[in-house]
Amino acid sequence: MTTQNRPAISSRRSRIPAEVRADWRARGHLTDERIGWLLEGQARAIPEKIAVITSSKQITYAELQRQASAVARTLVAAGIGAGDVVCWMLPTDSDAVAVASAIWRIGAISSPIVPIYGMREMVAVLDQVRPAAVVTNSEYRGRNLANEFDEALATVNQHPKARLLMEGAAAGWGDGEAEGPGSLPQHVTPAPPEEPALILFTSGTEAAPKGALHSGEGLVHEVRSCITDWGVTFRDTMFMASPMTHITGLLQGYLIPTRAGGTALLMDRWNPEEAVNLIEQWGATYMAGATPFLRELLAAYRRAGRDSSSLVQYCCGGAAVPPELIREAEELGVAAYRAWGMTEMPTATISNESDPLTARSETDGRPAIGVEVRVADESSGDLVLPPGSEGALQLRAPEMMIGYVDASLDDRVFTSDGWLRTGDVGSVDAHGYVRVTGRTKDIINRGGEKFSVQEIERLILAHPNITAAAVTALPAERLGEQIGAALVSSEPVSVEELGAFILSQGAAKQKRPERIVLVDEIPMNSTGKVDRRALQALFMN
Repeated sequence: MTTQNRPAISSRRSRIPAEVRADWRARGHLTDERIGWLLEGQARAIPEKIAVITSSKQITYAELQRQASAVARTLVAAGIGAGDVVCWMLPTDSDAVAVASAIWRIGAISSPIVPIYGMREMVAVLDQVRPAAVVTNSEYRGRNLANEFDEALATVNQHPKARLLMEGAAAGWGDGEAEGPGSLPQHVTPAPPEEPALILFTSGTEAAPKGALHSGEGLVHEVRSCITDWGVTFRDTMFMASPMTHITGLLQGYLIPTRAGGTALLMDRWNPEEAVNLIEQWGATYMAGATPFLRELLAAYRRAGRDSSSLVQYCCGGAAVPPELIREAEELGVAAYRAWGMTEMPTATISNESDPLTARSETDGRPAIGVEVRVADESSGDLVLPPGSEGALQLRAPEMMIGYVDASLDDRVFTSDGWLRTGDVGSVDAHGYVRVTGRTKDIINRGGEKFSVQEIERLILAHPNITAAAVTALPAERLGEQIGAALVSSEPVSVEELGAFILSQGAAKQKRPERIVLVDEIPMNSTGKVDRRALQALFMN
């Protein structure tokens, strides 16, 4: 695939009105800082400081930069440069930090792929971004990733300039650090701040994953505002167990601790008991993650007989956060708080330990630095509602995405004056705290990972015996939501059989329904649409 035939991703720019961007720049929200210099700059300033800790190693900023430079030099030697897209799928480890840094250092666009994606999702991602390079490990958690990427690339008829492995070997794949550490040619520089830097994929409400395109300046503002609001410094150790290919992992496991000159404590596979041991061994002070992580972490502290933690703060989001969970963390001495964000706009609301416990436990926080939140009636042309009203939540902020890779989707999600229609419903109180009360989108939110109801229904309807299906979110204690499916089928079908059938189509295992109910017909309302309330009632017995 030639450059001319690739989507015009590198040429995309913010659609925010010029006067709004000028105001952001005047306020210091948009700067000339380039995210591609981040790791290299800290390696010069604090070379011997520990940058990353895992269960098996400690790596200084200087050592991490040497690895990143080797990856960068290898990409450049393969012909990868400014505006090229590099896809990568790696464990939550120092290799992921090195690769992410290397991509931005050479002015390329980073497109991480979350490890839960199956063949179906990988094909959809690769088809949209048409990467110039792919970086991964030969094997990971029993999967042969090299073979999977080869199959997915062949499916979309894409032939990247480079296929690189950070660990292992496979035919047709090169060593991700083959060129070794050292300097780069003088003309190789990070991309200008306003240019695209990152593509993150989200299922959203569409049948295929959507790529949210972020600029370097937006990411820099996101990182600076989080550091400011949370008071993160070089003294902090940030514990991260989310995938580095997810916005949470990338921010909290790399960008924020590196920008602050702190240390990232990384865990690739979540285990609450091991997490407690690592946190206390290394004195971790801050953690972010979805609701299930916090719930299981607190339970592990109780089982270990510990009544305090080195953690000072815990940012909880991605799924419904029960108030009692925040209060339970408080008893352990951890200031936990709810936050609201999305792949398209990472941190919309924020809190910190200075906010009252009531606000931290019963609201989703206040707008982060530079973020504007408004409540609108989207059925009436985005009419802005009075304070205290409940309606569709809309956002405008410096770290908001430029748009989707598929630009045809943008007009549905952006208003004419540049506000983002989030698909969430809620209100803003007199003190500025936001409460998210529901969703306008039909999605399943399993522990922070969001999946399209429509896509899962289509996967189910490919079954030869199933003639109709409707999928809904059901409450789940651990992950917040689970998948329920009502089926009209000519033959009995079990949860296990249906799950295996969905996996056979190359979909992620998280898209398998946990509960099914066989019905004679799908409940419909008077307009011919699925009656969601009646649908959920089917699972109440």
